[in-house]
Amino acid sequence: MKHKIKIAALSAALLILAALGIFLCVWFFGARYPEFDAAVQKEGEIPGLSDGISPQGLCPLPLDSGYRFAMSGYIKGEPSRVYLFGGENSPKYVTLKDGSKDVDTHFGGITCTGNYLVVASGKRLVRFPLAEALSAENGAAVALKDGFTVKGFRSVAYCYFYDGMLYAGEFYRPGNYETDQSHHIAVADGETNFGIVYAYRADESAAGGVASETPEYAISVREQVQGFAVWEGGIVLSTSYGLPDSRLWFYRPLGEPSGQFEGVPLYILGESDLNSTFGMPCMSEEIFVQEGRLYILFESKSKQYRQFVRRQIGDVLSVSLGAEGIGG
Repeated sequence: MKHKIKIAALSAALLILAALGIFLCVWFFGARYPEFDAAVQKEGEIPGLSDGISPQGLCPLPLDSGYRFAMSGYIKGEPSRVYLFGGENSPKYVTLKDGSKDVDTHFGGITCTGNYLVVASGKRLVRFPLAEALSAENGAAVALKDGFTVKGFRSVAYCYFYDGMLYAGEFYRPGNYETDQSHHIAVADGETNFGIVYAYRADESAAGGVASETPEYAISVREQVQGFAVWEGGIVLSTSYGLPDSRLWFYRPLGEPSGQFEGVPLYILGESDLNSTFGMPCMSEEIFVQEGRLYILFESKSKQYRQFVRRQIGDVLSVSLGAEGIGG
């Protein structure tokens, strides 16, 4: 009897191992994204991956800067970094100083308002002169100009500059990335949005780079937003968390506000405002739109994740907003 029990237990264990092996083979080698692969093109290798950077934010730089992109990211146990890369110059990075202190907060998104780079740093938006980053040696520290705390946010996840407006948004995932309960806004058809994006009037000559720390308006967005972009065709969100597939959500331009939020007009992005969605491999981060193309940053080839993900993406990718199912 004992011998039969051992055989049964061994058989069960082998079946479990076989099932696990099949699952892992399907998981790692069955990942196929034909529409994504057909639509994207490579725009340049993501810098700093060999150093352990976790890429978070991405923005374009002026044509005369000698670089195409700025990228923000963090390395555990070290000051966070901003990389300049692409274009005619070799990639380099700078760290930031707030007075005499290294800035080691989690860097989220990054955007360029013209003369300044703005970074999502913890609960704040901070800025520093682009010219100082351009003239700095590789690995040097650049002093912050100033910044401000985004009211009501537990952290700022992403930022974006477009048509004189500076946007700052938050990331929500239940359990580990909560947002304030007042930010959970009911949408038609039983939906609930869990994050807020604030729109500030940009003013480089004013403290913090905005005309007022009170936003012009607020936008209610879905959960797990890693990137936000505005262009003449509307608004696009990049959503992801962990190993499940990422997705782009394309919304029509803002119409009339739905009410008020914290004393400013509120716009709600819901299913009825959605033009299309587009599936992608996991770990998409910040995005931006330039000259009819959407540029996408991924975190999937960073050292802390690349052993587990099905598709490691080590380049900035772009898609045409005129492609089928993208943006329309």
